[in-house]
Amino acid sequence: MNKNTHTEDGQNGVKAAFGPELAKASILVVDDEIGMRHFLKKTLADKCRLVDVAATPAEASECLDGKSYDVIMLDNIMPGMTGLKWLADQWQIGLRSDIILMTAYADLDTAIEALRLGVSDFLLKPFHSNQVLNAISKSLAKTELKRQNSVLRQELAAGSDLLRQRDSFIGSSQVAQALRETIERAAAINAHVVIEGETGTGKHIAARMLHSVSPRAHQPFTWLPCFGITQEEFRERLFGRVDGPHASGTEGILSTAEGGVLFLEDVDMLPANCQNTLVEWLSTGRFQPVGGGRSFQSDIRVVCCCKESLKEAVESGRFRTDLYYLLNVHEIWLPPLRERPSDVIEIAEFFLKTLSSRMGGAAPELTASVKRRLMAHDWPGNVMELRNVVERAIIQGGFDRALQDVGGTETESLDAVEQRHILNVLQACGGNKAEAARILGVARKTIDRKCQAWGL
Repeated sequence: MNKNTHTEDGQNGVKAAFGPELAKASILVVDDEIGMRHFLKKTLADKCRLVDVAATPAEASECLDGKSYDVIMLDNIMPGMTGLKWLADQWQIGLRSDIILMTAYADLDTAIEALRLGVSDFLLKPFHSNQVLNAISKSLAKTELKRQNSVLRQELAAGSDLLRQRDSFIGSSQVAQALRETIERAAAINAHVVIEGETGTGKHIAARMLHSVSPRAHQPFTWLPCFGITQEEFRERLFGRVDGPHASGTEGILSTAEGGVLFLEDVDMLPANCQNTLVEWLSTGRFQPVGGGRSFQSDIRVVCCCKESLKEAVESGRFRTDLYYLLNVHEIWLPPLRERPSDVIEIAEFFLKTLSSRMGGAAPELTASVKRRLMAHDWPGNVMELRNVVERAIIQGGFDRALQDVGGTETESLDAVEQRHILNVLQACGGNKAEAARILGVARKTIDRKCQAWGL
């Protein structure tokens, strides 16, 4: 066995024994004893992504000013300042790390003070290498669990339907296929994205699909609505607040979603002072929690959508020009449903299946007549309007009443106009293709060919 194989086997063994997160971890060791610093550096250097050491609290503060660490291994008894006093000071200016306290004096008062200051674990000196690795692994697992809980709360706030649809943009039409390809191309490039389209076209779903096929797919997807938000709320939601280690709601999205995707919904509705905050963060890549005195580096991809054209918002003076260029590195336009009418039946079938199961009602039949009526409608409310019709059909036991109120039209393609007109004539003829062809003045085989193309 060669040396490289031996090393790889050793790393796999560590990964199996202590979890995959250890290899990605960044550790800061703070201890005034040179022997302890060397021991911990040697123990951790080939098992963790980064290991820094500091001999004094002042050196440790300098390290934290420049880098972020997953775990800090902190000695308590040091010349000039105890580790716990230094830790209390760090909480006042901002600290994102988990703390493992190393001490040779395990008295009750120290333990109580350590717990009050957010210490997650203790190592009583002297200790062995495996004790260190176990303590760090437990710390990382606890941090990951907290992060997952935070992301889950975000997911639940987004709604159960969005969870089911996160990986799908339904439709077999060329328009839908081209859109999926566009989203996949955008997902592969690590750049901010603006998703535009009419209300109800599925911008949130497109954002989740982009995340699910991107290199960040295994990192969190978080969602922040921008409409009606104040600057204070915006800063706290993004950056968090420094209130001490146990205060609720202190971690912001940029901490809990590190490495993932932030979806800013209706970013064009963001107030001017919040736009200023966003420009500062996006320009520097760093943020400072509310009430804190230390800034942190962030790695989050921003995907946003808007109610209206972001370019028009810039031209009208409602949106900062520099923020527009920071966000709009890649633009995705979602076509309205009237431009892909052949997808209507697939989407309706999806809603029938998922909504009837959730609502506890029977799914009404999609007869040929209902299909023609669905495909002939121009759907000004897009997918959300179609969902509403399906929900009402489930409640009412059929589509007759649910389709009574649909109507309205907007500018659309010539193909869509032709399709709707043919389908309306077919509907009026009770599905008789020969009669429809006679009224339209075309050959019967023309109607057959078009219906086949539309899936009817």
